[in-house]
Amino acid sequence: MTTHAENAAPAVTRAANPLDGARSTIVAGALGLASATVAGVLLVRPWPERDAFEYDQIAPSRDAIWTGVLIDGIAFAVVALSLSLVVAALARTRGAAWANVGAVVTALGGIVFAMGAYAFGSLGWYATDTTVLDEQAGAQLLDRVVDEVAHGMVLQMAGFLACTVGTILLSVALLRSRTVSRWVPIAILALTLAQFTPVPGRALDFVQIALMGVFVLLAVMFVRVARSGR
Repeated sequence: MTTHAENAAPAVTRAANPLDGARSTIVAGALGLASATVAGVLLVRPWPERDAFEYDQIAPSRDAIWTGVLIDGIAFAVVALSLSLVVAALARTRGAAWANVGAVVTALGGIVFAMGAYAFGSLGWYATDTTVLDEQAGAQLLDRVVDEVAHGMVLQMAGFLACTVGTILLSVALLRSRTVSRWVPIAILALTLAQFTPVPGRALDFVQIALMGVFVLLAVMFVRVARSGR
């Protein structure tokens, strides 16, 4: 009886390891692909200017903006969810508390941001549809949405802030876990905070592209750690 239990123990341990099997590849693939997608949207940038909500700026590219916001919102949510899973799996002992709290905050923030971004993208598309509203009425509607933050932009703003806080917590978890090179969480932390520095809109795009690039590298490292059995 004892011998049988001892022989069975390793199998139970392996089954409980969140890094085992195809799950690590699926999660890493989701993080890498979604991060690359966000970076691609930022690189192409279908909207004419960051934080441009005026009618004259949205109307000429309304279809491209709606498509870009849709793709970016979905990809951003996947980044938040998969990043949370990756860090939680990497920081199973040291830094586990930071990882667990950060994962919840980041995942929730990513979902809320995607909801808010798509809501505004859809509203902007309909508001600039001249077959339904004339230009003056559409412009007034967009102005009202921007001015009434509580019912318009609040989800997008709150989601991005929550995702930022969660990413900082996840960076601390990675630093404490010591399962990946220290420069990775340091770079994530630095680039996350750099998003709030007073830099021009296009420069900010490249800061976020660089952050997505680090997430892609983290996905590769995650697979390597998973395969090494650490």
